[in-house]
Amino acid sequence: MKKFILPILLLLPTFILSNSYLQDGLYPECSYVIVDQEGWKIHMNQDGKVISMTPKSKHNEKTGKYSFDKFGNLVPFRECNKSSYKSSKNTTKDSKVDIEIEIDLFNNLDFSVYGAMSTPFGKNIDMYEISPLVGIEIKLGNYIFAIDGIMYEYINESSVKKQILSNNIFLGYKLDVNKFYAAPSLAIYDRKQQKWGANTNNGITSEGIDIGAKIEIGYNFNQFSIFASSNYSTTLSETEQTATFYNLGLKYNF
Repeated sequence: MKKFILPILLLLPTFILSNSYLQDGLYPECSYVIVDQEGWKIHMNQDGKVISMTPKSKHNEKTGKYSFDKFGNLVPFRECNKSSYKSSKNTTKDSKVDIEIEIDLFNNLDFSVYGAMSTPFGKNIDMYEISPLVGIEIKLGNYIFAIDGIMYEYINESSVKKQILSNNIFLGYKLDVNKFYAAPSLAIYDRKQQKWGANTNNGITSEGIDIGAKIEIGYNFNQFSIFASSNYSTTLSETEQTATFYNLGLKYNF
């Protein structure tokens, strides 16, 4: 019994350590054997990687190159079509998993730049002059994200210059009706008020974040749009007073 067990134990590592044996069987397609000048019998897979090596004392094969027949016997070497083997192997893998993930986020984004003239309205701010504003708008479907900035100013009878600087962020939704559209938005206004002149306390007089809303209506002319909008908040630089601004402008749509 020991005579049979010992050879089996010697052969087991060869079978266990061979990835090709485990994955493709004992004689994977396109594998072959080379017996070199020193008598080593070298079993190689279809990619030319060594599967096993057997010394001359363990076989009776002559020097040369051999292929396997369907029963695993060595026969004179014949060329194997590796490309068809690989393509069939890849086809098998592709048939198991054929998932394509495509992200068209940037294809759905639209950009616009716009400019407008803005007019303050209300007893607390109507002394400020009409001023230009500029901004950029990003559209994802019907959703809108916009940023713009403006500076209002006036000079009073004492030659003191007063300014309101406002940087604005909007998040809204666009409703299209033929070439007309309406776009209500939530708004965040980062405002700073300051004054300059002969009096004391020059510089920033108040600043803060105001939450409000904007409503915009417009008409599309292909790449251009003409629009009117109104910005509103119940505070001005976080002070308890309303702030309303009316805008009329032109937008270029990329």
